[in-house]
Amino acid sequence: MRPFLEPRPASRRRLVGTLVAFAATATFVLPSPAARASGKEHRRLSTPALIEAARRGGEIKRAKADLFLARALGPGWRLVPERFRSDVPWDGTLPLLRLRKRVANMAPGPARSAIVDELSSEAAGNCSGTSAGPNTHVSTYFSIDYGTVGGGLNINSYAMSLDAARTQEVNAFGWAAPPLFPTAPSGRYHVVVANLAPGLYGFVSPTGTNAGLFGNNPNTSWNDVDAYASCMALNDDYSGFPSPPQASLDATTAHEFNHSIQFGYGALTGANVPDAAFIEGGATWMEDEVFDGANDSYNYLWPNFADDMGSYSLSPYPYWITFRGLTERFGTGAAGAGEQVMQDFWELTSQSGTSNMLSALNQALVNKGTTLADAYHAYAIAAKFNRTCGGGYVYPYCFEEAAGYVAKKGPTPIHQSIATVGGSVFGSLPNHYSLNWVALPNSGFYGVTLRNRSGGGQLRGSVVCDTGSALTVSSLPTIVGPNAVTRLADYDPAGCMEVALIITNEEQTSPNPSMSFASEYEVDTAATHLRTVSLRLRRHLIARGLVTTVDGFGACASGESVRI
Repeated sequence: MRPFLEPRPASRRRLVGTLVAFAATATFVLPSPAARASGKEHRRLSTPALIEAARRGGEIKRAKADLFLARALGPGWRLVPERFRSDVPWDGTLPLLRLRKRVANMAPGPARSAIVDELSSEAAGNCSGTSAGPNTHVSTYFSIDYGTVGGGLNINSYAMSLDAARTQEVNAFGWAAPPLFPTAPSGRYHVVVANLAPGLYGFVSPTGTNAGLFGNNPNTSWNDVDAYASCMALNDDYSGFPSPPQASLDATTAHEFNHSIQFGYGALTGANVPDAAFIEGGATWMEDEVFDGANDSYNYLWPNFADDMGSYSLSPYPYWITFRGLTERFGTGAAGAGEQVMQDFWELTSQSGTSNMLSALNQALVNKGTTLADAYHAYAIAAKFNRTCGGGYVYPYCFEEAAGYVAKKGPTPIHQSIATVGGSVFGSLPNHYSLNWVALPNSGFYGVTLRNRSGGGQLRGSVVCDTGSALTVSSLPTIVGPNAVTRLADYDPAGCMEVALIITNEEQTSPNPSMSFASEYEVDTAATHLRTVSLRLRRHLIARGLVTTVDGFGACASGESVRI
């Protein structure tokens, strides 16, 4: 059994021409290096983000920061200085995984020993040093240690939620169950319900009394090589979380059990570890597949859409909406539907040497009859307009719960805007699947030109009209490669409430890129000959007394109206 994991480093360097600053989104976003934990920051940052901000600002060194994080993840959370404690929600699986990797690389000494002590325990039934008790509840699939349970719930609430998550993900969907050691209590997956730090939903760990390196998961049809048996810790009180306690619990069990499956595939270790956006964004996406009414994931919206999928650098949790946009068209909450895309992705990732991250996701979408480039562009359209499916709003350009997203977090923000015909804008997009939205005029005839001003990139553009009852999509003629241009001529926005140019950069240079390069683009609008022809025709018809005109429409003698 290996005490610490050594996944590929999750931090990545992106070359985009200008420094990409951390934005204030969700729980992992950090302030500037010099920032301190002011009252305002304390309200918007989680405990690990506060600790990391202090380290980046030079207030504490890495070893001290890791000691505080280890305590925040275990029973010693009250020993974390109060200025670093926050009730902003967070999930501990990825911080714990990264912490163990750093500790594995630390030189022996008192600092390392102190952290190891926090993450370890001689107590029977511990999960990464966290224990519960003195009671045990055995459900259909879990052995749950617990003491007191708060928030108006009871241990049956936990057992039913856990069993429902496992039943849906494994029994119904067919994902491979995480492996169990012969010593697993009652032959079931081990869970501890403990007094975790405020804001900590829970975590899954590959170390504990009943966790560790397993090797080949017998529940898969291939040799996983580095599959891990894991354990789970859940908070014993969800009353302080953004969603009601039951919804918070349900979201957590679906999310954390998906991490258990990821460990069971060996997909969080070895050479094929995907980025955090896939690990955490994927687990957050699963919440809605298992407990459709929980909707705790709404609290994380929105991600930074202009950051690319290949090396997404901000909080990974909001990225669930991207996976929702890629998969929802195939159905939700049913075996072989949208979930099959993510299941195929993780299985391909597990089978080292077959595929990796972007290539694995593309193959999973190819299995459904599309490609990552096509599906991502369609998702970019859906995420801009956020229309609820129904009537003229149809897949893949809508979401079944779009109204809930907008009600919770407001509309998605536009990146650029051209107010009048003849205007233009400049922007940039990193490769490896990123997007920009450019608002266009909703009156007058005009052409739309998209120019790639860089030596790289593959830019795809679509002009989309929202009529108030449907979206109409007009694709630009070609995908724009390096130093190339494409033009949509004679666009008529009549009848559109809103018009936007959707741009995606679908250039992929690596299955799992360590950096991304930006492509500079230019968007131009210009009045077209169609408008001139229309004016001439209108003057001609008026002169002959055939029509009268109102706002560009012709009224025939018969009383019918025609566009002229």
